[in-house]
Amino acid sequence: MSNAARWIFAISLILFAIGADVFAFRGGGISTIGCQEIPPDWVYYILVWAVVVNFSAGILPALMLIRKADSRRVVTTLVFGLVLACITYSAYLYLLGENC
Repeated sequence: MSNAARWIFAISLILFAIGADVFAFRGGGISTIGCQEIPPDWVYYILVWAVVVNFSAGILPALMLIRKADSRRVVTTLVFGLVLACITYSAYLYLLGENC
């Protein structure tokens, strides 16, 4: 992969990470509207953790691309990060449903 293509793909991953974080944070906040009672504060800490994991899932592969890491490592990091981000956001929604 050429250097310009690496930079373009890395910038696209960073923009995707920012967009996904905004979606996750606002979606998590909007999902509390239907609650009959106020959820405990620790449920929101799970949301913050999910946003951090989501952001790092997009940033780490981008940094690896810029530093010219092996393609297999970049793809593995991206897939693992996305799976971990989905698990943490699903855990937030589950805990919100149980405590809402």
